[in-house]
Formats: sequence, structure tokens, C-alpha cells
Amino acid sequence: MEGQKRRSSNKRIVILGAGYAGMFLATNIGRYFKGKEGEVILVDRNPYHQLLQEIHLVATGFRTANEVKIPILRLIDGMNINFIQSTAKQIRPDKNLVILESTEIKYDILIICLGASTKYFNIRGAKENSLPLRSISDASLIYDKVSSLIKSNKRHNIVIVGGGATGVSLGGALSDFIKDSKKTDSHSITIIEALPTILSGWDERLVKKVNEVLHKKGIRIMTRSPVTKVENCGSSIYLNDDDATKIHSSLTIWTAGVKGYDIRIDPEVEKTKDGKIIVNEFCQIDRYPNIFSIGDIAAVKDENQKLYPPLAQIAIRESKYLSKLIPKYFIDDRDVKSLPDEKFEYNIKVQLISLGNDDYVGLFNHYIIGGNLAKLVEEFVRSTYIKSLKSGGRDIIDARLYEDNIFSQLVSGITFARFTFMKWIEKKAQ
Repeated sequence: MEGQKRRSSNKRIVILGAGYAGMFLATNIGRYFKGKEGEVILVDRNPYHQLLQEIHLVATGFRTANEVKIPILRLIDGMNINFIQSTAKQIRPDKNLVILESTEIKYDILIICLGASTKYFNIRGAKENSLPLRSISDASLIYDKVSSLIKSNKRHNIVIVGGGATGVSLGGALSDFIKDSKKTDSHSITIIEALPTILSGWDERLVKKVNEVLHKKGIRIMTRSPVTKVENCGSSIYLNDDDATKIHSSLTIWTAGVKGYDIRIDPEVEKTKDGKIIVNEFCQIDRYPNIFSIGDIAAVKDENQKLYPPLAQIAIRESKYLSKLIPKYFIDDRDVKSLPDEKFEYNIKVQLISLGNDDYVGLFNHYIIGGNLAKLVEEFVRSTYIKSLKSGGRDIIDARLYEDNIFSQLVSGITFARFTFMKWIEKKAQ
């Protein structure tokens, strides 16, 4: 009845975006509504979930597009989740309304997980004269361009602007791609980074190891080199406005930064200069306590008031946090304005980065790992993440890799040992 408190069983939860944050959150919350009348709606413009951490391998031919995308309907099969394939155009917090390209939907609680888009820093010609790498379609286009260069008989220099995780992973994979083509002497790769080091903010020991691997692969790394202009379809890259600092490029790929996905919110909410939605320590918008935001679009601060980096493991941990918070405060019919006891906090314990088709380097329990061990850890995390999506979070053992308590380390250690043993059995059987 109008004016009466709505029963928790009738709550409608709308999740915008099916990336790492939105997809994991949807499957975890969806299982809480099993057999109940509540409704979970997941919205994404694509019919599939993208494993964005692997798109650099699509760009270099080591993965196909189908290998890094999973149909959303397959992931939510048997769960109480309704999927709408559409693009979010506008959010009206004053009306609890989301306007999609195809329809409009009302919500009781909204979680914005729309991810990020490429940031060009207002650098002249950067957007017009370079290729981004933020999606599977971007990766497929890069693959076509690089393949064309490799087939030609001319010498080419491929330039990657941006020495973050995406740029570094792409550089390593490109080197392997060129090596496999047996045209190593005819092509070169350059990574340009404006900051004093690649992988800024990562563990210094890990950065040192990554530098060593990239140098062995023959990749040129230019740090403290901010780009000021890109011209001539990406063939001319300027570090200053004079020709003395011009770099010639056969293909320019832009991985220099990201900004929050541009979604219109009216009335407006507070955002950073990069377009990220500012949230409190509960991943919640202060002005609208029934709206949360996580993943790359959200500006979530750690205990030192620094923003968490745009990493998949951060997005998954934020999702895990909200998957416990939201059912507790909505399914149990508590007041949305009452704040939970536990704030979101997370210390990064594992750092893994792909540096080619089979090359991985990482930091695990304070130790630098590489080779087959790092590859196994990466495969373990990927495998368990997908299992976690399909099971509504029941197999989220990989998350224990990032926790400090003895029980979590013991469980993850035993599970990883079992995973490693099964891999060994599979290899022996081949």
C-alpha cells in the first residue's frame, strides 16, 4: 500500500555494468534472492562478460575474442537475475530511475559499475591518431593492424604510450608475437611513460623484475617522457613541440590512462576531475544512500586517503564487500540510511602481470615469483574466478589469496596445491 514500508522481498536491485565488479556482484547477490520475490537486474551493452585482463593477448593473437568473453546468460543461468542488454544513458537519483537506450527502469538500490574509458589528458591529436585498448573490439583492431605491419617488408616501430599494467602487458605480448613471426630484426617496440617509472605504485622489486624481462625482450622503455602531441595518423609523436624530440611510429597505441565512464546523472553527484564518482568508505554516495559505485568508475579511498588503483582484484573485493552489505541491510529490511559497522578496506597482497604469451611475473606473500609458478598462480586465480561467478561466490577461494589471516592462507595454500597437482596430472596424460 502507498505510504507503507515496502517488504524486503520486493526490493529491486539494479546493477549497471557487467565487468569484473558488476558481474561478480550480480552473481553473489543473485543467490541471496533464490526463492524470494526480490529482483536483481543486470544491465550491460554487451551480451558477454569480458576478461579485460587478457585482451592484450587478443591484440597479439595468443587468444581469440571468444576465449576472453563469456555469455552473461550462461553465467546467470539458474540464478534470480534478469539481464537487460542495453546502454545506460541517464540516472535520475531523485526519481530512483535509470534511463536506458531501450527502456526505463525503477530501482530501490542502484550499483554503478560502468567501468572506465580511455583518458587522453587533452593532448593534441592523441585520440584522433592512436588506437586505444579498452575492449575486445579494440584488441581485434590492433591485431589486424599489427599483423599487417608484420607481413610487410619494411622496418616498423610500434609505440605504446603509457607504462601502466595494460601498456606493459601489451608490450611483452607484442614482442612474443613479433618473435614468433621470425621478423624480430625488422620491428621494434617502444613504451613511453610520463612518470619516472613504469607500473607506478607497484612494488619496487616487482617493477625492477618487469624492467629486466622487457629489456631482455628488446623493448625500449622511455620514462620521464610526457607526450605533448600526436600527428600524421600516429606516425609522429612529440615529447615537446619541436622536431628534435619527435618519435617516428608505424602504429601508436594509447594506454596512458583511464577516466570514469561518462554517464549522465541528474541531479549531479560529486565526481573527480577524471570523472570518477566519489563515494564514502562504504562505497556509497553520501547524497543518495541507496546508490553505490564500485570498480573503475568509482573513486574509493584507502586508509591513507589515496584512491585505490583500477585493478580487477580491487573491483572483485569491492563486489564481495557489497554482496554481504546489501543483503544484510535490504533483505533484512533495515534502514538504508543506517551505516554498516564494517567499512571497505583492502590491502593488496598479490600482484601479477602478464608479460607475454606464457610469461608472468608477480608478488605473492611478499616474494617475487616468475616462470611456471607465476603462470600457475595466474591460471589458478582465473579458473577460480570463473567458478565463483557460476556458483554465486561459493567457490571464492581465490579471494583468500589476498587475505592475511592464517586460516585464509592455509585454505588457499591447500587449494592451490590441489590445483597444481591436477595440472601436473593433465600434463602427464597428454
